[in-house]
Amino acid sequence: MISDARHAPAAFALSNADGAIVQSGESEAVIGDDTLTVGPVTVSYLDADVLRAADYRIELTLWPAGRLVLSQLGRRFDAFAQELRAARDQARVAGLLAHGITRPEVFSGAVIADGAPRSADFHVFDTHVTIVPADGDPWQLPLGAITAIEERRDPPGVHLQTRGAPVVLGQLARQRDACQAAIVDRRGAQLRLLAELTGQAGFSDGWGVGRSDVRDFDGLAGRFTAPNRTSSAGAVLNASTGEPRLGFVQLLDPDAEQLAGSTPLPQNWAAFLLVPIGAMTVLEMLAGPAAATYLFRGDIDGVNRDLQLMHFRRAPLALTAEQAEVTPTNPHRLALRRLEPLQRLRSMTVGRLIHNSGWDDAFRARESAVATV
Repeated sequence: MISDARHAPAAFALSNADGAIVQSGESEAVIGDDTLTVGPVTVSYLDADVLRAADYRIELTLWPAGRLVLSQLGRRFDAFAQELRAARDQARVAGLLAHGITRPEVFSGAVIADGAPRSADFHVFDTHVTIVPADGDPWQLPLGAITAIEERRDPPGVHLQTRGAPVVLGQLARQRDACQAAIVDRRGAQLRLLAELTGQAGFSDGWGVGRSDVRDFDGLAGRFTAPNRTSSAGAVLNASTGEPRLGFVQLLDPDAEQLAGSTPLPQNWAAFLLVPIGAMTVLEMLAGPAAATYLFRGDIDGVNRDLQLMHFRRAPLALTAEQAEVTPTNPHRLALRRLEPLQRLRSMTVGRLIHNSGWDDAFRARESAVATV
């Protein structure tokens, strides 16, 4: 049943890329979970790149081109605009792979970058924080990418230190302590789990740790390698031309059937290797999902960072060129056209090797090709 706030009589005008009105009239506007409908016009939130609501007028800038304007909403304007923004945000969080598999705690404030605050909501999941700006695309900051959490006064807020630029969550008012505690608690739970699982500190969700920083690297990797991954993992490590990394990631798109090593992983977790081979970085899942071997032409730091920023979601990486064509009906279209880590990884992918009887030959062929470059 649609709530009263999710429908309202309105005037509408749909314009094309040239600004010419192609459809207009008066009808009931209805906010659905995935679309906004008014009269004969239906707009997917995945295609509503900009939403502006002011002066009793709602304007949606649409992809690939055009604009939808709603007006004459009367007294229902504020409630309708608020519901529309919430529904659009939720759909675009999922469309940009920034959602989780548990319900988040939500805090309202502003994300502060270069000293300028931007109004935003912060969705604190068990695995990551999703920043949802009022005037931009949602994006996720994995808890494993946070190296420190500090409360500072300049600028005031919760400072999340990362391997790149810090992220400042500000204007939280009385919610500041609760927001900081929510992030600290969830990040701490992950770090404790990984320390107990491996018997050593240093591992964080989604970030590989180099051989020189892991006690008994080969033995630890072997404990978390499924029997049918032993041969391929050995081949990848033997081909290494640099320092390989071992890591663990809490999956947000887990497979129904999990591959298990001699030491079982917690539910929805996976173990992985990242191995530099010449100009390539190879991703091999040791246990968890029955995933293919991915070969990226790029440095190991950049590949690991982008995989972590996507929380190792593999479905959009596995799309063929035809499946990844950005069309109005492609369910992955928002991520494919606006999620930079996915765009970079897809552009760097030089091979995806299925684990079957032809894996050895395919890997040797790729290895030889890289060696000749």
